[in-house]
Amino acid sequence: MEKIAIVTDSLSDIPEDLIKTYGIFVVPLTINIEGVAYKDGVDLTKEVFYKLLKEGKLPTTSQVSPVEFIDVFNDLLKSYDYIIAIILSSKLSGTYQSAVIAKDMVDAKRVEVIDSRHYSLGNGFLVLQAAKMAVAGFSKEEIVQKIYDLIPKIRYIMAFDSLDYLYRGGRLPKTQAFLGNILSIKPILMNEDGELKIVDKVRGQKKVIRWIIDYMKNTGVDFKEREVGLIHTDQQEFLNEIEIALRNELGITNFIRSRASCGIGTHAGPAAVGVFFEEK
Repeated sequence: MEKIAIVTDSLSDIPEDLIKTYGIFVVPLTINIEGVAYKDGVDLTKEVFYKLLKEGKLPTTSQVSPVEFIDVFNDLLKSYDYIIAIILSSKLSGTYQSAVIAKDMVDAKRVEVIDSRHYSLGNGFLVLQAAKMAVAGFSKEEIVQKIYDLIPKIRYIMAFDSLDYLYRGGRLPKTQAFLGNILSIKPILMNEDGELKIVDKVRGQKKVIRWIIDYMKNTGVDFKEREVGLIHTDQQEFLNEIEIALRNELGITNFIRSRASCGIGTHAGPAAVGVFFEEK
């Protein structure tokens, strides 16, 4: 049986217990705060990061370099036959391109790099699927085909208190960011082929929850048998309310819950939540 290593970046937001269970290898992005560089989740914990964010510190992120990927790939190829690296959307970071450069410099025939077109648990869902298949003994070709089939089916709804962080990080134009700062309006964003797009604006948390429930109902999917991802930056109580509503109205019982990585928090800010699911 082929030994296949599954690699991703730290912005995939997979809970630590699942990373360990499925033997996933996570390459951290760099978080820069006031001239100091930290490795996301390695020498900067989420607890410390969100405390600094609330204190008004303005972090930035740096992509994983090709050299970092080369080191990881070379090390893994000593023990594994193949590597499948599933990386956050190339439209949001140069990390994917770094992985492609590393693949060509290491062993292009034994490394597959996939642009997930997603981020956070959207990417995490794909990584978990690949890791479960690798553990179950599926071939490299079967895993890669399954991931490409899944990419267009992953959906998520994200709600923010402020879009300032997305604007500062260059992920939204100023005109759109301004909309998130008016009278407790909460912008709702969805992923559109690797980029975040504002799809609606509602006032207050109850209307956010209603919007999420209505959208998911309108998909026609029976979510009772589906795994649904829940993520927050520093909004655990609000996320708990969302989970209760999803359980009550859609009968969902299988959740993956995670607090967003420092990298996601850099661009989402301290008051964001997200719901992730397979739509089709």
